[in-house]
Order: sequence, then C-alpha cells, then structure tokens
Amino acid sequence: MTLKFVDLFAGIGGFHQALSSKGIGGECVLAVEIDTDCQSVYQANWPKTTVVGNIRTLTQDEDGNDLPISRIRKLVPDHDVLCAGFPCQPFSKSGMQLGIRDQTRGTLFFDIMQIVQAKKPTFVLLENVRNLAGPRHVETMRTIVDSLRLEGYVTADLPIVLSPHLLPPNFGGAPQSRERVFIAAWLKTSKHKIKPPQPLAIDRQPFPNWDPMNWRIEEYLDDDSLISNLDQYKIREDEESWLLAWNHFIQMIDDDNLPGFPIWVDAFVTNPKVPSGTPKWKQDFLQKNSDFYVQHKTKIDAWLKKKWGKSRLTVLDFPPSRRKFEWQARNWQPTKKSRDLFDLVIHFRPSGIRVKAPTYLPALVAITQTSVIGSRRRKITPFEAAHLQGMNPKILRKNFTDDSTAYKQLGNAVNVGVVKFVAQKLFEAEEANRG
Repeated sequence: MTLKFVDLFAGIGGFHQALSSKGIGGECVLAVEIDTDCQSVYQANWPKTTVVGNIRTLTQDEDGNDLPISRIRKLVPDHDVLCAGFPCQPFSKSGMQLGIRDQTRGTLFFDIMQIVQAKKPTFVLLENVRNLAGPRHVETMRTIVDSLRLEGYVTADLPIVLSPHLLPPNFGGAPQSRERVFIAAWLKTSKHKIKPPQPLAIDRQPFPNWDPMNWRIEEYLDDDSLISNLDQYKIREDEESWLLAWNHFIQMIDDDNLPGFPIWVDAFVTNPKVPSGTPKWKQDFLQKNSDFYVQHKTKIDAWLKKKWGKSRLTVLDFPPSRRKFEWQARNWQPTKKSRDLFDLVIHFRPSGIRVKAPTYLPALVAITQTSVIGSRRRKITPFEAAHLQGMNPKILRKNFTDDSTAYKQLGNAVNVGVVKFVAQKLFEAEEANRG
C-alpha cells in the first residue's frame, strides 16, 4: 500500500521530495503553501498535486471561525503522514489556565492540530528552526508535545536536533551545517506496546564513524564551464580587494599567532577606550585586539597603508563590516606557509568576513549571505544550493524565477536527506512498538 501524506507549509517541496523518494515511495494527496513563487516551483515539479494557498481555507470559515471537525474531514484527504515546516509565532501565555487549545489558538500550530484532530494520521512530522529547542521556548515546546499527546500521539519530551553535515552521504547527509528541530510522533493504538517515548535519532552528534571534516564542498559544485551566466556569481572588484587584503594579513602574521577571536581593525589601538556600560564580551574583544595590535604594530601599520586590488582601497576605506575578520581555519591551515584564504570558504556576514575550511558550508539562509568558494572566486549558484538541500537541481533548474527568489526559497527549505532520515526513524519506531 502506498503511503499517503499531506504537505503543510510546503515551500518548494523538500518534504515532498523526501517522502516520495526511493525507499519511502509516498504519494502527496494535498499541499498547502501561501507563497505564490513557491507554489509555481512546487506545481511545476509535481503538477498532479493539489496545492491550496492558505491553510485557513481548510480550518476556518470566511468570518475566521473554526470549522467543525466534520467539515475539516471532508476538506482534507485521508493520509498516513502529516508533515509541516510550520512558522512558529510565540504562543501567548494569556489564558493558559484554559488549556492547551487556548494556548495555541491564533497560531498556525493550532491549524495543524485542527487537521490532526480531524484526520488522526498515523504519523506527524514537524520541522522548525533550531531556536524552538532553546531555553527561551521551553513553554512553546512543552505545549507542542502536550498537544500531540492529548490527541493520543507518542512523542519524546525533547525534539530531534539534526544537521545534514552530521550524516554521511549514504544516509542523506550533505556538506551544510544547518541545525533544525524535528518533532516526530506516531498515533498509539491498542496494537502498540506501552513504552516510554525516546528520541528517535541522533541529536546534534555526528553519525557513528562519520567525521564531518571528511566533506569536500568542491564535490558538490558544478564545473565553471557549465555555468552559462558565470560572471554574475563572480566576486565584485571591491569584494576581491577585501579578500586580497585579508589574505595578505593572514600570511604576514607569524605562525601560531593568528587570533581565533574576531579581528576588529577599528580596535587596533595601543590604549583601548572602553565606554561605560560596554558588555563584558565586547570589553574582552577590544582588549585582545589592542594587545594583538601592539604585538604586531609595525607589520599592521604597513598593511593598513597598502592599497588593494583594482579598487585601490586601503583597509580603512573598507565598509565597517569588512574591517572585521573571523579566522576559523586554524586546523586546516595551521602555519603561515600553508595559509591561503582563496583555498577556503568565505562568508560575507553583517558581523564581518568569516573564513573556514572547504569542507561543509554554513547554513543557507533566506537573506543574501551566499557563501563564496575561494578557489573559484565566486558565490555558489542556486542550483548548487539546491544540491546542498538534497533537491534535484535538474528538476528545479527551469522553474526558479530569479536568483534572489531562489536563494530565499532554498534558505527557507527543509533538507531532503535529513527529512528522509528522520521519517524512516519514525516509521521504524512505530513498527518496533507494535505488539
């Protein structure tokens, strides 16, 4: 029998690709996605799937009143798995004495639970950002778990926190550090044993016998000769100037003296002035940068006067965020002789330029912070980003409207390999608990 699933907050179809892939072979009977650009990509990939724009057309009437369960049962097809990469608005603490339904009312999680109550699928698989499992969201997490258990579902007290770079390639991993929270639950029936729920998968730890430093990002990139619009991904003249300057910096500092703390050019002074009320962490960075500057003053002063690249800018002419630098490749390039920024992965962040080993990338994000591959002197393309998310670039290639939209969609997407791994663990747990 083919497993059927409903794909809520579907994006461009990460859950769909995972649950319909070889080894699971599911069929999507309904998708819900409000973003019209995402709808276009989704329907181009899976034209036979019905896509609804707003989940509340399934859970509320035109006046915003909750639909009766009997009506939701008719609107939503029968399915075995309900999956959702749902938005997580803060759950109001007002009215908590009225019960779980009132804690979630008004949030989109409440709409998910309306469908769960109406259809009682065998499995529920939810995905959210890492912060959902953080200390500030303990009550939110507790509410989600209690809501599922109130409807008869078995789920662990704590969610799974997993990133694709922690899984080896043969288990769906990919070279991207992207921690996400997964809440996996199955419906307990009289057929099931009574066992305390346990986490279903590894939690923030590499897969046994797998070292994430074994990743090589080059293996996930297209050959430059195959990229027809290559020039638009190459770094700009000013960006190259920034990198040339910082490459010289890491090569001029003596072995073992390159700091692990963030380097702030504006803090290169002999006597730091720390304003009253400055946070302790910032005081510490200011002092460390001052000490470092004093130790290497002659070299740094000469470096600050140089002009770099075609733009002929000095470091002091760089934008403030480009006068900050984070060296995170000490183990990859331990000595001055071995250091070359253009052999590394570069990230232009609001907090500064960060470089790291060319193993796995930082998480794709929905805003423009696209990783730069130093050896290629270019950003990754949307299709390479799709590859990192476990999606089939050949399917997506003709359906993206523009690069900006594509990066946004991929930054908001779920990782296909991780979803498939967690889903299979969920199915195995349910099977193991049958009497």
